[in-house]
Amino acid sequence: MSVLLLCEDTALSQALNAQLASRGRQLTHCTPAELLADVGLADGAILVNASLMPGQPFTEELAALQRRLLVELGPQLRSYIVLSDPRVLAALGDDSPLSENATPAPQDEDGKRLAAMEEVLLASPVQSVVLRSGPLIATAGDNILSAFIRALKAGEAVGLNHGAHSCPTPVSDLARVLSAMIDQLYCGATCRGIYHYQSSGSTSAYAFAEVAYAHSSQYLAGAPDIAIDEQGWDWQPHVQVLRCERLLRNFGIKQLPWRAWLPKMIKTLCEDDYDERV
Repeated sequence: MSVLLLCEDTALSQALNAQLASRGRQLTHCTPAELLADVGLADGAILVNASLMPGQPFTEELAALQRRLLVELGPQLRSYIVLSDPRVLAALGDDSPLSENATPAPQDEDGKRLAAMEEVLLASPVQSVVLRSGPLIATAGDNILSAFIRALKAGEAVGLNHGAHSCPTPVSDLARVLSAMIDQLYCGATCRGIYHYQSSGSTSAYAFAEVAYAHSSQYLAGAPDIAIDEQGWDWQPHVQVLRCERLLRNFGIKQLPWRAWLPKMIKTLCEDDYDERV
């Protein structure tokens, strides 16, 4: 099995490598320039493009690069998995969880470019899978969990929004999903199209912080209080709650609750002083 990964996020790349290595699979981390310079690397490979992390800017230059990757590598690939996010559905609001077949309704230029990228992928002859996810949490990098624990350790009081809901998704859980998809695609699964994955458990930023605060209290003595503040910390990026039924129906992959991952993540953040494990 040849699996190629485009990803600048250290936490996700390490988590995916660990998932594949646990079953004797090898992951090759590369850059777009390296792939384009040696398209033979793509022969029969599954390419996971996680360079478009949820909420990150998606410029016209990046959009052009994605089109070039598809054109030049597509004919050699076994399958192509591209990470996307619900900015393509932003105008639909948060009234109810959004399904995979919802008509794209982006609000900003990044969302419009993402929607256009998804459309091009799905229209191509390449077996393409678009996986929308987020917001992601990890013990490394810039995310609401690591920032929150860092603030508590520094003695900073934190106010958090208690309005908008999302489903925080540990990068290790996302890596679990990607790994399972890779195995099935390599074994001949004909799945393609748009899929959603978030860890289960819709919550506000404040309610999420309450759970994290409770776990961290066994490690951090005298941590400052947290409070509800509608102008305070919120999900960044804000990602609507997504339906994930198609992933279960086509790949048999179930959602796991983010709460199940949190104790180990909190222990790592509090005791190991931000090492890069997830």
